[in-house]
Amino acid sequence: MANQGESGSDSPWVPLASQGAPYHITVQGHKDRPFCFRITFFAPTLPGTAFDLLSDVLRRPDWDEMTEATRVVEKLNGADSIHYLKMKGIWPTAARDSLLVAHLASIPLSTGETPEFGYLNATQSIIDDRVPERTADGIVRMEAAIAGQLVTLASKQDREAFGLQGENWSKVVQLADGDLKGWIPKNVIKFIATQAMPRSLTKVNKQLASLPPVLESQLIRGITAPVKAGGGHNAGVAQAGRKSNAPVAIAPSRGAGGTV
Repeated sequence: MANQGESGSDSPWVPLASQGAPYHITVQGHKDRPFCFRITFFAPTLPGTAFDLLSDVLRRPDWDEMTEATRVVEKLNGADSIHYLKMKGIWPTAARDSLLVAHLASIPLSTGETPEFGYLNATQSIIDDRVPERTADGIVRMEAAIAGQLVTLASKQDREAFGLQGENWSKVVQLADGDLKGWIPKNVIKFIATQAMPRSLTKVNKQLASLPPVLESQLIRGITAPVKAGGGHNAGVAQAGRKSNAPVAIAPSRGAGGTV
């Protein structure tokens, strides 16, 4: 994600869709990976507010038109959790779902008198006996090699270049690289990349504009630093394959008729 917006003959990224003011959304596809996309946009709020909404899997059905329902399978620790997402089917293709382990972190981008930082949400597919594939229901399990977003404070240079009014703007770079599995025609992939994604991001940006701008992420603030011996991320992941009767939080989209 270092070279966040580059394109050109030497870049592996090909422009797929672009939307101007006020959010300046761009969608790019990787030349050699058919299911790898990079989305860059500017959110009308500070990084804490933007990151907390975008990283809350239970709120995703409220703004992502492709997501039918989500749930938290297990909270491993403050930074890591296991998420299940069921996506809507697009005719004539089957519905998809995914099972992901998500990691939240604050990462330094520069040092000095005014250090810069970014909020990172990274996810990857896992296998968990508690959430088997639903092939009998005609649902195809997608695989994510890596997906997530990096949220930073929009620089003065970016604000001036894109005509962003005020200082309460965040730059968001999302990456999704995986395998949708099963049969899916190119026109469906094109629809998702050029229409569904930009519409969903426009919707979430309108939601963000209505929320108080906060610099510090409450999700990151809630992560406890010291980990007791025998606990932590590795211990939590080791438990991911066990069966559990613990209750889980479920967030179906409004009006969705399916179940998770």
